[in-house]
Amino acid sequence: MSSEEDDTAARADELCALQAIYGDEFVGAGSADGDASTLSFAIPDAAAQLQLTLRVHLPASYPSQDPPICELACDCVAPDVLAALAAELEGMFAPGEVVLWQWIEHLREQWESSLAPPPPAAERAAPAGDTDAALAAELQAAALLSEEGGGQRAERSQRGAVDAELEAVMAQVVGSVVHGEPFTEKRSTFQAHLAPAKSMRDVEALMELLLQNNKIRAATHNIMAYRIAQSERGTFMQDCDDDGEAAAGGRLLHLLQMVDARDVCVVVSRWYGGILLGPARFTHINNAARQLLDARGFVAFKDGGGKAGGGKGGKKRTR
Repeated sequence: MSSEEDDTAARADELCALQAIYGDEFVGAGSADGDASTLSFAIPDAAAQLQLTLRVHLPASYPSQDPPICELACDCVAPDVLAALAAELEGMFAPGEVVLWQWIEHLREQWESSLAPPPPAAERAAPAGDTDAALAAELQAAALLSEEGGGQRAERSQRGAVDAELEAVMAQVVGSVVHGEPFTEKRSTFQAHLAPAKSMRDVEALMELLLQNNKIRAATHNIMAYRIAQSERGTFMQDCDDDGEAAAGGRLLHLLQMVDARDVCVVVSRWYGGILLGPARFTHINNAARQLLDARGFVAFKDGGGKAGGGKGGKKRTR
């Protein structure tokens, strides 16, 4: 096989691999006739409102001799920064080796670490010291409005009426609700919330209180799990809710079982930031929950003699 044929095959293989890895993140592709290829790649993805676009032209002598010819475009990054990035990309090329995957991943890392504009002020996490106090104040106000029949009722009617008994439980639970510190990973923000729970009414009250908070209600997912000891039977009433984050609720409940957390309901809110996290999202969800469980004394370390009883399932909540 000639060098030209080798280059053609290498380019075709590379483009197939990139399409398999990144899929719809390619925003367009030109000809791929063996002599040259032109394609475009959007970072962080094609759906993002602000993005860095990598356009490359693959000469017929790539990858055996010449690197791709690259062009970077972004409305929120200065031209001199883009020029420096392009120089970095060219320096990564070694004759005979395909390089587009390395280029794309390098640009993704740079975007996430320093190039991406900060989110609007309304979307930023509250300062660490103010998080618990601010949310607690909002939830306390919501509980008072519930008792007095105030303005929350009209909004709540869209989700279903809250009966008087539940409102009374909410007034009791609100003082025990605690919130973890929010943290952000690749523009997704996670925050845990919990409250002691001795009954399903306590669980329902916690969820109702949390969903009365505008910020929490606007989260992409509010993953929930609870585990309540049934002392007279030596078993547990336990269940979970993914809230659209498939398998996350079951993993959160498994965490409660592993640390032998009892009489508690924990909720982890996730605000999706536009970058897919893959399986790492489950780690972040459980880490947020475990840190708050540990801080509030709900983590117990078994000596191996205990055995959790069978759980009692319940219907998933709907929103």
